[in-house]
Amino acid sequence: MESGTRRRHRAGLPENMDASSARNEPARLCERIESLKECFRVSSLINSSLELDEVLDNIMTASRSLLRADACSLMLVDRSGELVFEVAQGPVAGKLKGGFRIKKGQGIAGRVFESGESILIRDAYADERFNQEVDRLTGYRTTSILSVPLKVQDRVIGVSQVINKLDGTSFDAEDGEMLGLLCANAAVAVDNARLHREILRKRQIEQDLAFASSIQLSFLPQRMPAFEGFAFDAYYRAALEVGGDFYDFIELDEDHLGVLIGDVSGKGVASAMFMARFTTDFRVLAMRESDPGRLVGRMSDKVCEQSCRGMFVTLLYMVLSRGSGDIVCVNAGHLPPVVWNCRGNRYERLRGSGGPPLGIVPGMSYGARTLRLLPGDCVLLATDGLIEAKDSGGARFGWSRIEDAIRSGESDVGSVRTRLSRSLAEFEQDCPQADDTTLVLVGVEER
Repeated sequence: MESGTRRRHRAGLPENMDASSARNEPARLCERIESLKECFRVSSLINSSLELDEVLDNIMTASRSLLRADACSLMLVDRSGELVFEVAQGPVAGKLKGGFRIKKGQGIAGRVFESGESILIRDAYADERFNQEVDRLTGYRTTSILSVPLKVQDRVIGVSQVINKLDGTSFDAEDGEMLGLLCANAAVAVDNARLHREILRKRQIEQDLAFASSIQLSFLPQRMPAFEGFAFDAYYRAALEVGGDFYDFIELDEDHLGVLIGDVSGKGVASAMFMARFTTDFRVLAMRESDPGRLVGRMSDKVCEQSCRGMFVTLLYMVLSRGSGDIVCVNAGHLPPVVWNCRGNRYERLRGSGGPPLGIVPGMSYGARTLRLLPGDCVLLATDGLIEAKDSGGARFGWSRIEDAIRSGESDVGSVRTRLSRSLAEFEQDCPQADDTTLVLVGVEER
């Protein structure tokens, strides 16, 4: 007759299993199979959503149900490289969510994060690795813990824990296997949900920047002014979606027109917002203050009061008089204007500055200079994005290329603008634009 030991061996049962346990083993195995089926079903549910909060809640609900746990929690690795409690269920869940951070190697979860291996503890307070601080802060009493890493390939992105079985027993190796299977699928779901959230965040930023760009462009002139004796043209291109360059034409009265060009330090949204406020304030004050030098000085004081993180503004402001070639000009740390007259073969950079950029020192005085222009003259105002533009080799566009482009044709404003923008595009080719570029051209019409 075949011995009991041999029968147990042939049936795949442990040799130390008694007869009663052996009779119960088929039922236990059936229960185990059903639990694994439920695990895979729940894994499909977890992967059915791309909303991170929903994914995390599904993981917790599934873990707690499958493992028959009193409490559970899930921590994710944040950008600082620490575990942060993202979601928890159980008697003290409200005290845990978002309330604790765990460093690598700290406590049970920190060691799982560090090693990438699961930890099963049947008696928490008898294990030196257990950090009793969480229990002390929450008032909860931990007995048994099962802590499993969430891994994407070999990268640990989080740790899931179940705490205390409802029936009072301890978690075992089979529980660890089941939670491990669940967390393997959960890690992929969390990673996908995070990626989805990041894509949505970037898309929202792009939409916000596009909206900000449209608002910024609305602060720039929508058409060239009609002012007797003068012609105008302009070119504007931001390095990013929004920028800090600006220009404006301000109708001061029937006989005077203000022409403004400038550059707020920096690039991006902060500079664009500051630019919008600055140009609005400048336009309002220009209608009240007729002296260009005093106007720029008052605006400099306003920038000193309003600027944050050391922002400053360079600008060039000119006031044109109807029926006259006289232009009153104030230069505050900006590029000098350039005059070109093809008939007289006159090319000149009008040097001299009225003062430093606005916002550097309060109480600054700015001097104005009167320029006498002749019929056929074209005045170029530009921001430093023009001269500082670079090609793929790192060479700058510079003043010499500006002069070559300007001298190569007529001095009407449209022709000069076309030649400069074309020359700049050919120079940069596919090289990314480093700074905002703005051109404003004022031409004195022939009589």
